[in-house]
Amino acid sequence: MERKNDHMDLNRDEMRRTLQAIDADNQAAMPKWYDALARILSGGSNLSTDEKAAVLGVPAPGRRQFFALGGASILGAAVLAACGSDSDADGAGAEATTTTELADNLDIALARTAASIEKLAINTYQSALGSGLVTTPAIADTAKLFQSHHQAHFDAVNKVVKAVGGTPVSDANEAIFKALVEPALNAATTEAALVKIALDLELAAAQTYVYAGGALSSMPYRSTIMTIGGIEARHAAVLIVAGQSLPAPAVFPDDRAFFPGENPVASIQGAVLSG
Repeated sequence: MERKNDHMDLNRDEMRRTLQAIDADNQAAMPKWYDALARILSGGSNLSTDEKAAVLGVPAPGRRQFFALGGASILGAAVLAACGSDSDADGAGAEATTTTELADNLDIALARTAASIEKLAINTYQSALGSGLVTTPAIADTAKLFQSHHQAHFDAVNKVVKAVGGTPVSDANEAIFKALVEPALNAATTEAALVKIALDLELAAAQTYVYAGGALSSMPYRSTIMTIGGIEARHAAVLIVAGQSLPAPAVFPDDRAFFPGENPVASIQGAVLSG
């Protein structure tokens, strides 16, 4: 059954099959990803601070970096500071992390920043769902599932933070919200505009994991990170389906993952040799 809304025309059953496949992959990836985070933050790796920041999807401290979302960006130092003070006993994350705290508890500060960004994604999807603008069932299904994935990621990072002696985060990253997300949400008056905001978030996450995969020298960590990155990329692909009214098979041909896994070079070489 299809439902039309503005320029969107999505088959809910078709989208549901795609979402089920992505959900199964996310569930399968989570244990390895959690184990990798636990090893990294408990001192069980020889990763540099910059590599740890890349794995967690946050700006590297000590570098002039920006967190980009859509066509806007914010200085990475503000993103790190907005994760909330680790000394905040009730975990509300209301205080800004000081320079001293970043230096003394750097791994924890990075992890708490990552959790605050996951919480931002959770809250953004909730704002969209509660706006009254999301009326296409397939888009609502998509938002709820992707929100649950970010909830799982948020819970996993917070669990590691607690395990290494930090205070779990409960608030979204205030710096990113105020500078990048809140203005976009306030300006959104259509379902399509909300899909675009979600797409920008998912593209930022996917790009972060792609960068981390290239920055890591450890093959196991690289493999784990790219698995999560592939899921984020598929999130983005589904939102492109929703935003451009494309049928899901156009982005996911033959029920395969985001991209085919075959080596195209090998097939080309075979054609040349056979000729």
